Amino acid sequence: MIKKLSTLSVMALAFAATPALAQTGHVGLSYTSNDDFEYDTTAIEGAAAFAFGENFGAQIDGNIASVDDGGDSETGYRVNGHLFYNAGAARIGGLFGYSKFDYSGIAPEATHWGVEGQYDFGRFTLGASAIWGDAEGIISPELDYEQIDLRGNYYVTDNFVLGARYGFGNVENIGGDADTTDYSLDAEYQFSSTPISLLASFQHWEVDGTAVESDSFTIGARWNWGGTLKERDGAGFRNTPRSVVENFFGTP
Repeated sequence: MIKKLSTLSVMALAFAATPALAQTGHVGLSYTSNDDFEYDTTAIEGAAAFAFGENFGAQIDGNIASVDDGGDSETGYRVNGHLFYNAGAARIGGLFGYSKFDYSGIAPEATHWGVEGQYDFGRFTLGASAIWGDAEGIISPELDYEQIDLRGNYYVTDNFVLGARYGFGNVENIGGDADTTDYSLDAEYQFSSTPISLLASFQHWEVDGTAVESDSFTIGARWNWGGTLKERDGAGFRNTPRSVVENFFGTP
């Protein structure tokens, strides 16, 4: 049976910002369970966004995770960098990412690049991303892949958000190609009296037309800075694209 890593999204990478830079972000601890493949994952994750003047910004996000399959523990990590332009309610930019998982001596890894955008309708934000990449140690020694994600976040209040994502993609090697489908649901609540938030999410991934699929659940807590959840979403990207390594191994 193919095993998939249930990591949790995003590790905090700290930056020393000058007073001229507006900074928002979080650091957190998360736990993910995947009953289909019988693993538990604990991860340190985070994100930080910076503004360079009124219109330009950057974000870095990632994680480092320990995965327990009931025997040995393995380590995985990922990092994404974003550069974007703010035009009022709209934001558009480019990204680059890398992920690796030290799994049973195989150490699958992937590198991707792409574009992303988001529009703020007030209580509702709509976003999309497209990435292209190459990977080693996933399904075959080498493959190319692409992934498109559509996302929506609804802010019940400035500190309570409900999110949904639908994604589809393709993986290709010298033996052929296959389509993939995935989706997720999530929620996050930040307390008004403290910068701590709680989150929960459900993730599903499958290879179309096959029996290969995975469901995983994540819970976690975060220490936030830079304002409410809504204000942080306005400074960067709440959701970040995932590589084929993260999709294949069940990352939220």
